[in-house]
Amino acid sequence: MRLAQVVPLAPVEGPFTYSVPDALDAEAVVGARVLVPFGRRQLTGVVVARGEGESAKAKPLVDVLDARPSLTPELLALTRWVATYYLCTWGEAIKTALPSGTEVETRRIVRALRPPEAEDGDDGRALLAALAQSNGSGLKVPALAEAMGRKTAPQALLRRLEASGAVSVEYELQEARTRARVEKHLTLTGADPSGLTGARQQALVALLADAGEPVRQAEALKASGASSSTVKGLVARGLVETQDLEVERTDDALDAPLAPAADVTLHPMQEAALGEIRTAIGGDAPQTFLLHGVTGSGKTEVYLRALAAALARGESGIVLVPEIALTPQTVRRFRAHFGDRVAVMHSRMSPGERLDAWTRIRDGKYPVVIGPRSAIFAPVENLGLVIVDEEHEASYKQFDPAPRYHARDVAVFRAHQAGAVCVLGSATPSLETAANARSGKYAYLAMPERVPVLVRKESVASGQSPAAEVASGARGVPAESSTASPLSLGEGQGEGRTSPEASGETRSHPGTQPPPPADAGTSPRGGFDAPSDASNPPAAPEASGDDSSATGYSLLAPAPLPPVRVIDLAREKEVRRLKGALSHDLREAMRQRLERGEQTILLQNRRGYAPVINCETCGWTPECRDCSVSLTLHKTNRTLRCHYCGRAERYPPVCPSCGADDLKLLGSGTQRVEEEIAEVFPEARLLRMDMDTTSRKGAHQKILDRFGRGEADILLGTQMVAKGLDFPRVTLVGVVNADTGMLLPDFRASERTFQLLAQVAGRAGRHDLPGEVLLQTRNPEHPAIQHALNHDYSAFAREELVERYHLGYPPYGRLIGIEIKGPYENSTHKLAQAWTDALARRASGIAGTDVLGPVAAFVGKVKGFWRFHTHLKAPRTVPAKILADAVSAATAEIGAPPKGHRINVDVDPVGLY
Repeated sequence: MRLAQVVPLAPVEGPFTYSVPDALDAEAVVGARVLVPFGRRQLTGVVVARGEGESAKAKPLVDVLDARPSLTPELLALTRWVATYYLCTWGEAIKTALPSGTEVETRRIVRALRPPEAEDGDDGRALLAALAQSNGSGLKVPALAEAMGRKTAPQALLRRLEASGAVSVEYELQEARTRARVEKHLTLTGADPSGLTGARQQALVALLADAGEPVRQAEALKASGASSSTVKGLVARGLVETQDLEVERTDDALDAPLAPAADVTLHPMQEAALGEIRTAIGGDAPQTFLLHGVTGSGKTEVYLRALAAALARGESGIVLVPEIALTPQTVRRFRAHFGDRVAVMHSRMSPGERLDAWTRIRDGKYPVVIGPRSAIFAPVENLGLVIVDEEHEASYKQFDPAPRYHARDVAVFRAHQAGAVCVLGSATPSLETAANARSGKYAYLAMPERVPVLVRKESVASGQSPAAEVASGARGVPAESSTASPLSLGEGQGEGRTSPEASGETRSHPGTQPPPPADAGTSPRGGFDAPSDASNPPAAPEASGDDSSATGYSLLAPAPLPPVRVIDLAREKEVRRLKGALSHDLREAMRQRLERGEQTILLQNRRGYAPVINCETCGWTPECRDCSVSLTLHKTNRTLRCHYCGRAERYPPVCPSCGADDLKLLGSGTQRVEEEIAEVFPEARLLRMDMDTTSRKGAHQKILDRFGRGEADILLGTQMVAKGLDFPRVTLVGVVNADTGMLLPDFRASERTFQLLAQVAGRAGRHDLPGEVLLQTRNPEHPAIQHALNHDYSAFAREELVERYHLGYPPYGRLIGIEIKGPYENSTHKLAQAWTDALARRASGIAGTDVLGPVAAFVGKVKGFWRFHTHLKAPRTVPAKILADAVSAATAEIGAPPKGHRINVDVDPVGLY
């Protein structure tokens, strides 16, 4: 008997054994999607193994859904690792690697078999009455619940009525929601068209002849001025034939015209890093690099050259970016170099666009894939390079649904599995990555300076801004210009900046993190010294005069990291210089930029108008009924919104509790800051970039394009303005409230704050115009503020690593988070306590392990579910599998949670609140 091991795309443990009918044997290969019986349903699954044997209980496969396998053996192995490490089912992991909406599903249809009777009861008669409205066609279970005025259908009642013969419950197959798009195409048959006399017929035939291949009918008619009747006439005469062919739906980022790539020669600092990466690409062993480059050091140019090296070897590459907002900018840079070989994958694409991109990546049309975290599962063949830009970003971590994977760590594993190179790039590396580089598990590449900027000599002579002459954001020396000499790092600054291999350290595939350091108080090995002092930049390199005079370019000194000033908001309020959200100094700095025609970026990491509304008479504050948070006022449409569940209600004219008209608005979101700017600078052109203004497809890029064209003076936004933006005329960055998120009950709060501030500070003065950064805070002495003030990643990492080491938190400890959710606070807490007790029993024999909790989540209720957290903390020396076994054993001991309750396991959580 021919058998297949199949993993259903559902949260059920598998694989399951099925028999393979002779008719399906050739197609039911490993990696193919199949339709299988599962209980009373039919589910989509993936074949993970084939074999022969006897199995009396094995049910036959229903159908094979793929003409060629959807998943390669490499992706099957990757998803298996994801399922094992992140404690989810293999089916959940496989589903993440496939385009959404492509699974074939079954739906339950309920039909009435007789009229209602007295013994059916009130609920039974109501159910049968609802079914009677369908005129015999029946209702899907969700529609039945809606017809009865309920959230969910009464399952027990359905079973009773089915057993009594009152209703039938059947499963019907529902086709995939997302399928290939087919459109009508026209092509010439080869018959002689010389007898044509109609102008439109002649025009259409000429167009098809010039094309030499099938042309979409809609495009052909538009271009030739012909009509559908013209086509019918030509078909009838045997001159034209029609074909239904698949067409590709593409993301808007791929529809933009190709811009020429800037021809630049790399700075020696970039060349050194690229040389290491190229050597690894040309080698036989997998290798992971941390490319630690300050903002403006030209990391993207290194990525481009490294990817070109991989493509030259016939290999493919994946480039991960942390935000969808950054995808179009990255795509433009990469398409300028690699043309139509670049594909995009992200969640803002339509399901059809994602399916088409995925299919053509699998078919080898696109060897370069760019996108956020899910792009790490792109079905590329012959993977040679994976790049994770801004690897420190928390957005690389998936929260819901399972698997709760971290794309950075999956990238490292996938590259190692494929024998490829992985480059993790950041100006502010995560401490996990820093520790791995420190131990030698990752090779360390330093780019501690901003690269020189280029201006035309006439711009320098005239004193005019040369921003328009900086080519496409590329950083380096024009190829035709002379090569600059290496920049001096200053005495002692070059120490420890070589790669671990150059230092004689052995490189090995990274485990999850290294052991604790021998001396946790010293500077991490591998070169996490402070970048060059922004207040004392190194001298400009000398360029030989012959070539530079010929090209008309002058090479300036590296743009220094901008000076940072801290504004103490408590002090400003004390001396009465604080009006609204913007301090006196920040307003003056903005005024100077407006007068000089320069641009400003303002970060306010809180959207809406006012986060808190309070009645000063009775103390009433509007709260979300489904979440334990206050509602935020959005002034544009006078609504109160919950930023967790999306619930919205009208802003009350008076206090609904006491009737007073004394409602006070506390705090400032982006809308309120926008209003304040408009009042202070009515002449300023302002763009706001937050979730409210970027909800529509393509809105991110439209805002950035307008700002880049100089159509606005100020760009105000949430954290999406802090990452990856490079605008020559931005000379001021202001942080309206640097304290947002700093005081959350999370051991990573300081790290996230420092990273955000350092990243947004890097948006200023990236070209020839000097920059400045102003941070407003009520905690000016906080370490994250102080180290951001000095652009001192090294000092911040040293202090934070020492603290993590003593507390046993990552990277020197392992952490697994368990979230227990339920509709009632008491029952959820009871389940959380039972689950925690079970976990404590299972982990009691593991040395050094602590079970922390249960504790109410920082936001105790979200979307109607109460939340409690438990954490399993262990030394890094404890193997991950032992901890996973303890969690699995506790899950088995407790069994399935009560109805409406859920238990979510999060391995390596990035947040504890």
